[in-house]
Amino acid sequence: MSTLAPNRNIYYYIKKAGVFSDVRRMFGGYYNSNSAYYKAVLSQYSNFSSYVGIFSESTKLSTMHTNVDIQRGVLGKSSKSVIARHGKPDFVFSEKKLSIFVYKWKFNGLKTRCEVHLYNDQAFLVNYIYNQLDKSERDYIVKSVTGKYLEQYENQVDFSNGKISDRNNNVLMIDDFLMGLKITYMCNAESDWYEALLTEINDRKEKQETRVKQSERRFFNKI
Repeated sequence: MSTLAPNRNIYYYIKKAGVFSDVRRMFGGYYNSNSAYYKAVLSQYSNFSSYVGIFSESTKLSTMHTNVDIQRGVLGKSSKSVIARHGKPDFVFSEKKLSIFVYKWKFNGLKTRCEVHLYNDQAFLVNYIYNQLDKSERDYIVKSVTGKYLEQYENQVDFSNGKISDRNNNVLMIDDFLMGLKITYMCNAESDWYEALLTEINDRKEKQETRVKQSERRFFNKI
């Protein structure tokens, strides 16, 4: 998230600062101790309904407009562009047309997990997840976000009921959970991803219904 780092290439600063350990950084490489955890966490997105749910929840929030492009250089871009910007991911979750790149970063002493979600090789959703934050750290992150996107409303933002939308209708939402924060950046619904995922969900639903009917027919024929 560029609010917590200079505007130059993020990977340049992370690499220069020595944030990453000497773990191998091959495409598809990951920290072995965390691979099972990542698979379990990210598998929730496999049926795509989670994405539709995120979008549906966003429509219930009031909108605050910004002139600053949200996640410029990532949303709507290809996997090649994402890697050129952020470097090779620590872990890659893949299932058919869906890919999720996972990055582990540390900005100003704050650890974060960044997830870049791609469908048909186009990034449509980004999550920044911060765990185990104290109040001052939470306040710092929220203030940094509002300072970048909503400078004129810096002290008047209620993210529990509102979202930020840019001129491309991309949105930014902040979810305050337990001891952490999740910042979600999402492409607008007019982008290809939304209709494509809905089509995929409907196709899967039809196939599932067909299998159920076939099973019922076989059972009926046997009794």
